[in-house]
Amino acid sequence: MARPDVLIVGGGVIGAACAHELARRSLSVVVLDNGQDRGKATRAAGGMLAPLMEVHPDDPMSSLSVRARDMYPDLADTLMETTGIDIGLWMEGIFKLAYSEEDAFNLKNEIAWHRQQGFNSDWLDTEDLQERVPGVSPEAIGALIAQEDGLVNPLALESALFQSAMERDAVVRRDAQVKGIVRQNHLVIGVDVAGELVQGGQVVIAAGCWSGRLDGLPRPISVEPIRGQMAAFAWPANEPPAIVYGRSGYVLNRGQEAFVGSTMEHVGFDPGTDETALRTVFEAVRQIYPALDTSRPRRTWSGLRPVTPDGRPLVGRDPDVHNLWYATGHGRNGILLAGLTGEIIGQLMTQTEVEYDLSSIDPARFWQF
Repeated sequence: MARPDVLIVGGGVIGAACAHELARRSLSVVVLDNGQDRGKATRAAGGMLAPLMEVHPDDPMSSLSVRARDMYPDLADTLMETTGIDIGLWMEGIFKLAYSEEDAFNLKNEIAWHRQQGFNSDWLDTEDLQERVPGVSPEAIGALIAQEDGLVNPLALESALFQSAMERDAVVRRDAQVKGIVRQNHLVIGVDVAGELVQGGQVVIAAGCWSGRLDGLPRPISVEPIRGQMAAFAWPANEPPAIVYGRSGYVLNRGQEAFVGSTMEHVGFDPGTDETALRTVFEAVRQIYPALDTSRPRRTWSGLRPVTPDGRPLVGRDPDVHNLWYATGHGRNGILLAGLTGEIIGQLMTQTEVEYDLSSIDPARFWQF
């Protein structure tokens, strides 16, 4: 194999997005992935595009998150045209319930701030909410609706991004037991794959919560696994599609199923599930969507989210090793930020100027004292 322009370490949705964008920019790409799905965040994700559910006035990621969501209609069209894969894009809005006057006051303040920033959200009173989402709790006195938020199917998205990259001659190695990177002075010369040196011109670290466990890194990467457990139930008959947040959980419709979640657990690299934690999820769901029968889950699963100390991803070049790049640490927002991350890495590698303010996600923020 000829020496590729770029090696991408990691085969989840972030690695796929980087491969898609770099191949689209006519760079030769090889993706190195171990082929194991257990614990990977993409395989466990709900797929929500929900930047307005968690942003606040002090959040430096708010504009980037909304931009990431707004990229999806064009990305979905492009992927359908080039691969024939429907990524399941649905952007009919997400609800956040209010159960008290205090909740309503806080949500209305969020709406006011959203509108000041040019973001599209609104308030629904009890009657409007019950008309739109009849299965929600009758205890809800209203809701914020983020009218342009939505979801995609994460597995379809990952598949389409990889297919798009491979149609532009990218190579995806699913059996690559990556040990680490190999450096000489201030350059990466390649990746150690089970003792084999795979050479490349640039290397992108997109290995999720395993990124910091790679050998040969020039500095520690502060990305830790946070487990999220989820479950699927039958979607109620005659209930319109919806995505609804409560105080401590969410319900989303995908096809004929309701996906519910999710926990935030510091358990290391354990991708298992346990009944005690899931019971807390089911209790939260009953308070959100009593129309769901939570007595018989169809299946349960978990994933390991890659989370940084400040909750923001690492996207960009290493400050000292100039052909080493990071695209990791996306936490709960890997699906939302995937397309944008790929575009940013593509612009940084191939353009003299980038159209985004990247200070909030600059990897060097943890290494500048």
